[in-house]
Amino acid sequence: MNWREILKYNQLGQTEIKVSEVGLGGAGIGHAWGLTSDEECQYLINCAIDNGINFYDTSPVYGNEKSEINLGNVFKKLSSTRREKLIIATKIRFHNFEQLDKIEESMRSSIDRSLSNLNLDYIDLIQIHHQVGNSRGEYKFRDNPPEFAPIMTYSDCINFSELISRFREEGKVRFTGLTGWNADFSTICNLLKSKNFDTIQVLYNVLNQSAGGKLPILNEKDQGSGLNDNSLNEGSIFDLCQKYNVGVIGIRSHAAGAIVNQLDRTIHLKDSLYQMHKNARELDDVAKKYDLSLAEMALIFCIKNPNISITVPGVKNRQELLQSIKCANSAINDEITIEIEEWYKRKIIQD
Repeated sequence: MNWREILKYNQLGQTEIKVSEVGLGGAGIGHAWGLTSDEECQYLINCAIDNGINFYDTSPVYGNEKSEINLGNVFKKLSSTRREKLIIATKIRFHNFEQLDKIEESMRSSIDRSLSNLNLDYIDLIQIHHQVGNSRGEYKFRDNPPEFAPIMTYSDCINFSELISRFREEGKVRFTGLTGWNADFSTICNLLKSKNFDTIQVLYNVLNQSAGGKLPILNEKDQGSGLNDNSLNEGSIFDLCQKYNVGVIGIRSHAAGAIVNQLDRTIHLKDSLYQMHKNARELDDVAKKYDLSLAEMALIFCIKNPNISITVPGVKNRQELLQSIKCANSAINDEITIEIEEWYKRKIIQD
């Protein structure tokens, strides 16, 4: 089957970009989901390109630049015509306040290094890879070993977006975006209203549907921000993105590997991932009703949401990649979405 002929492509916000319904996340090809050879990673990237996936999301922090390098080793072999059909997204992280205070210098260094790693002349989308809040502070983004990064404020983010304009004029960057991970909702609202950002990455899955409405989330500590606040009367994050025409990139469709029939790693019973997995297994009967695995059901749920332009699952091998493409082409009707949403509401009320 030629997947390229049946993959659907969606408009990404106010940009002229059209993206495949599923993309390829860069964490797996940076060895985040287990040890994988560079050859296997590059095979996976080529497989994605050959099957019509045109959106590739990475970051310098994935595998200490290994993700960008693996992508770059594939991109350098592409013709310019083929490269132009791909949408390459990476991110910038400031590792301390000194880098953030020297923001233009830090951004230039990061962008130039990413261009070199990716073997590209330009990057389609540069995203802020930080928690966003109403005041500066620090947060831990990695446990082992412990690593911390600055929380960026509204003014930091606006400064970032205005500086991106300079790199756009230099032909190095096309668009800019936010990541909504553990973000302060009021700050995100104001950033979306500024119309300075083209996209936002939003955590959304069967265990965390709060981006789509005024509902709390399950396992808030581990799922990141639900990006809503009833007191602000702003509606959901999806409402705001529609209003200000910001493209939504869905992430964490499988909650870091929790929404599966069988965990692929040993987890302590008190671990938060185990609790998420336990909650997800309550949907076993819904998945079986439609002859799906939990992982397939979870991805279809995200893909079918009309507010999400593209869902970027974390895959680590060709089998998972082709499963993602199969889900994008699922003929299952909207009943599965209704059943999952009703389960979620019941679960919230019970808890």
